[in-house]
Order: sequence, then C-alpha cells, then structure tokens
Amino acid sequence: MKKVLLLLLLLLVAGAGLAQEAGNERFVPFVSKLKAKADESRILITWCNPRNLLGAILLYRHTEEINQGNLAEAQRIARLDSDQESYEDTPREDKPYFYAVLIEEADTTIQQLFIPFRNKTSEGVRISIPPPPKSSATRITDIRAVVSDDSVRVYFATSNPEAELLLFRSSYPMSNTEDLLEAFAPIQLEAGTMSFIDYPIPGVETYYAVVGTEMFKLGKQVLVAGENTTAEGVVVPLEVPRVGLLPETGIGPEAGIGPEAEASQAPGGKPSAPSPAPAPASSVQSGRQGDEPSLATTPLPYLQLAEAAGSSLSLPVLREDLDPQTREAISRILASTAPVEAVHRAVEILPEDKDEPIAGESTGLYNILQEYLLVGEYTQAETKLLGFLNLRRSAYTEARVRFYLAQAYYFQGLYEEALLEFVLAQGQLYAPVQPWLQSCFRHIWEVE
Repeated sequence: MKKVLLLLLLLLVAGAGLAQEAGNERFVPFVSKLKAKADESRILITWCNPRNLLGAILLYRHTEEINQGNLAEAQRIARLDSDQESYEDTPREDKPYFYAVLIEEADTTIQQLFIPFRNKTSEGVRISIPPPPKSSATRITDIRAVVSDDSVRVYFATSNPEAELLLFRSSYPMSNTEDLLEAFAPIQLEAGTMSFIDYPIPGVETYYAVVGTEMFKLGKQVLVAGENTTAEGVVVPLEVPRVGLLPETGIGPEAGIGPEAEASQAPGGKPSAPSPAPAPASSVQSGRQGDEPSLATTPLPYLQLAEAAGSSLSLPVLREDLDPQTREAISRILASTAPVEAVHRAVEILPEDKDEPIAGESTGLYNILQEYLLVGEYTQAETKLLGFLNLRRSAYTEARVRFYLAQAYYFQGLYEEALLEFVLAQGQLYAPVQPWLQSCFRHIWEVE
C-alpha cells in the first residue's frame, strides 16, 4: 500500500513539473504567405500578419536566399507598423532579389525564424529596367497611307532603324493613348521596317498610327497628325473582289507592284498620293506572314470557309433534362440547406494600383481605374480594359487587368462573365480573387 501511495506522489510531482515546463513555452510569431511580384520598376511584397501582433515588421532584401547564416549581409529596407501587410520596393538594379519578413517584438527581440514560402522567398524576382534613351527616343515622321487595289500601303520614316515598332489600325482618327487602346490589336513591325502592306475591310474608312514599342510600353508616346498618325482616312473600294480576305498571290516590290504602279492604278488614272521612293524589299512588311494571313490584320481570323476533304459537319450534342430521380435527389439536398444570399461588394483596387505610377504601362491602367471603374462607369471601363489587353502584357499585369475587368462585369450584373475573368486572374492574385468568386457563385445561384 505504501508503495502505491509513493508511486502516485511521484506521478503528481512529475505531472506538475511538466505542466510548469509547458506553461513556460513561448509561441514564436511569424508572418505567412509572403509573396514578391515584379512589375516594371518596382517589386510588390505582400504577406499576412499573425493575430494580435505586438511589435514591428522588419523587411530584408538580399541577392541570395535569406537564412540565419547570411542575415547580417542582407539589407534591412523597411521597419513597418504591425498593421501593414504590403510594401513596394524600388531597387535600382535589375538583379534577382530575395526577401524575408521578420517580427521584432515589443522588447526589441527579433525572431529569426526562416520558413520557405511563409516568411521568406525561395525564388529571386527582378525588375525590368527602362530602355536606354536611344531606344525610347524613337521618332516616327512622314506617315502616309496609299490605296493600291485591295490593299493599303503605309509609309513612314523612323529616327532609329534598330528600334521595333507597333502599327495600329482604327476606324477613327487616333490622337491619344486611349485611341490606341481601342484600336485593332497592334502589329509588331521588325526593326528596319519603313512601310507596311495592310488589307483592311473594303468600304470602311481606316486610319493608321506607328509608334516605338518601348515608348508605348512606357506610356510616353505622343501622337502627332501627319507625323506618326494619319490625319485622313483611306478607303479600299467596295468593288474589289475581296471581303476582308487576303489575295492568293503575293504582294510587294518583288511581285511587281511598286509605288509607281499605285499611282497609275488609282481611280481615274490620277495618283492618290505623292509617290514615295521605292523602298527596299527588306524594309517592307506585309500583312501576309509566309503563306498564312496575319491573324491581327484580317477580320474573323479563325473563320474557316472551306472544310478539309472527307470531313462533314456535325451538330452539337442536344441538351437533355435530368431524369426524375436525379431531380428529386437534388431537391432534397437543396431543401436541407440554408438559403444563400449574395453579398454585395464594392470596387476593390489592389495596393500597387492605388498610387499613380511615374511611367510605364501601369500609367494607362491607373487612368482607366480612376476615370471609369471607380466612378461607376462600368461599361466604359469594360471597353477600356479590353482595349488595354490588346497589347501583350506581363503575366502579373494581365492578371490585374482581368481582376478589374471582372469587377466591371460584376457591377453590370454579368456574373458568369465576371466569374471567368476572376478565374483567369486567380493564378497571380489568389487571395484577392476568392471573395469575389464566392459572391459570383451566390449571385448565379440566386438567378437560377
């Protein structure tokens, strides 16, 4: 009996010691979901703070993945309040950078805990340095468009033959950036190109503009009528044997059609424009790419007018109703669930788009948000954002544009269209997109 009591006493003492030891353990706080995304000349760092955080946030940057061994070599770029969960870094060099976010507690103790994908990045991110002045100062002059049979030849001069150019086509005169965004998808011209053969729709008045690719990306292009954008439209006659499709034979200087031939073939035998000097074959670019038409220069580019030999058309599968047992089972499930009400949301602007950028493609996006989306002009915002996507963008910029385009659809009541755009954006913007997806599903559920 005494042995049993002694054993119980030892167990009680050991248990008290363990409890005391457990009570002395301290929770080490750290941030989570740390992400770094590069966009032109800046890097946006975002993270999630732990609850009831007391102290400060320390943000470190290094050219190597940060750990306890090289923390002393890393540069502390910011000390932030405990309620901040984002920071915009603007490094001067385009090196790959790694980041870590540590917590400095109230007693100035820095918790040096490094967890990949939680409070430190494992992949380097780098900015895109703006092009040198020579590239960004490309000037286009003496633009003119000449009709030749069923095509239009656009001539121009460039101050930098080594610079890549963009050609825009529109049914309206182009005088500012918004006009370019609403034009047809731009055509990338190779360096050294000084003329282009286009095949617009007959009977439709057409205007052209040529700008430097780098200048357009920086948002610094200036349109001047008669220099880099045509002041008057040109029209391909309706009588030509073509309706928006390319001819079967090649067109260009090597095909025997030059500026002199254009003047003689103009209506009434009179030249439609002053004949420029013949351009060398290397400086002429055509809407035809090899043996295939350019998708950017023809209407309905994916329309197939003829089928392959031996193929036949097949009707789509008819939509069938559910059988009675399935419908009854679904009704029972729905009857057992609480009614779902859609949550009405407000326009959400990402942290990196709240302040006006100095330059770059984000400038155009910022203007669209301020002038249309934030003031409730959702239809106009939709048009502007779709035009903004006409030019190839970085993956993160495209995700941001689709995030705002989805909101433009959402506030027009087009929840299915909004849902698709949110899904396309969630690869880069997972956390901001999730509440919107839930709201879209609830609205669609209510409608059905």
